[in-house]
Amino acid sequence: MNSGKPKKKNNRSLFYRISAWLHLWLGLISGGIIVVICLTGITWSFRDEIKDWLDPELKIESVPGKDLANPADLYAKAKALYPEQEISFVWRPTGKAAMIGFGKRNPGFILHLNPYTGEVIRKPSFKQEFDFFEWTLKGHRFLWLPSEIGRPVINYSTLIFFITLVSGLVLWWPKKWTKAMRKQSFSVKWDAKIKRLNYDLHNVFGFYTLIILLVISMTGMYYGLPWFNKFLYFTTSLGKTTTERQEIKNISSYQPEKLPQSLHIAWKDASGKADAMGYYLSVPEDSTGVIGIYLYPSHRQFYDLQSFSYDRNTGSRLTNTSAYAAPFDKADFATKVQKLNYDLHVGSALGGIWGRVLYFFITVIGASLPITGFLVWWFKRKKKGKP
Repeated sequence: MNSGKPKKKNNRSLFYRISAWLHLWLGLISGGIIVVICLTGITWSFRDEIKDWLDPELKIESVPGKDLANPADLYAKAKALYPEQEISFVWRPTGKAAMIGFGKRNPGFILHLNPYTGEVIRKPSFKQEFDFFEWTLKGHRFLWLPSEIGRPVINYSTLIFFITLVSGLVLWWPKKWTKAMRKQSFSVKWDAKIKRLNYDLHNVFGFYTLIILLVISMTGMYYGLPWFNKFLYFTTSLGKTTTERQEIKNISSYQPEKLPQSLHIAWKDASGKADAMGYYLSVPEDSTGVIGIYLYPSHRQFYDLQSFSYDRNTGSRLTNTSAYAAPFDKADFATKVQKLNYDLHVGSALGGIWGRVLYFFITVIGASLPITGFLVWWFKRKKKGKP
């Protein structure tokens, strides 16, 4: 004989029940990873400002009306100082010293020069040193695992987060728009007991941050999931498919003695086509590589950067099929979405530093959602008397 209370009839729709199931179990599966993604993301987003504070000598603001030194001259100076070292890039991030990179992209072997005068500011140690921000980025991209393992985990956890956000909206939506339900859905009862307060923090804050968190997750999927990248382009271009980018290569035999002059010619051509507060010049890494120049017209925003490719032997411009080959204002809508992706991902598209500050608070809330969501589930289990 069953002496317990009869079960309460669930009069919610099938769609609601499916959304609730997805929201719960997908959230429990991916919650810890989402916390890591959010916290490492906001740390990386403010790396330049943090480095400005830690290394003020490397902070060099742009001087209106003053031309940056030709990066070919900085390359030559670095080569004269360290003739045995292979240079991989010359980089002037906006507002910072010029950086000459030796060896691979991120080993920490950097010579810092004044981007206007070429004066040496800091010499490289040529010792492998721990870089906190590179470590943070590895966590954000790979969860500190080998790339082939960590990248899919991060990418599909981001997709799961997107699904939990959408299903969360279904669960948040009031069954009836009464005055009491509106108050409960849009405001936090700060003086409530911990169980109710936690529920409000999850439910209400999740709603207010929903749109930005959806944008962050979608722009993250753009980088990590090729099928989503193609789908986004297909929808924003109204049915067009992406064209495979042609790899640019030199076909003539490499003449290394001509590289310094080619760098000069390439910079003169590129800098005459766009005003740049900063740039990144990639030095060809093999006999078929080309000179790549990326110009940054805006301070710590990348939607309007322009890229150019040049022959390493002659400095002549090569055909570039990158989305960044044309100016932002001349691109079609689908390409503009591509160009805006990074700035939308970190928040700089919404007012530069102030957009990133806004994203900081929203992403902290995003990191809290798996925690408050877990507690909502835990309190319910406890109420039902489950172990």
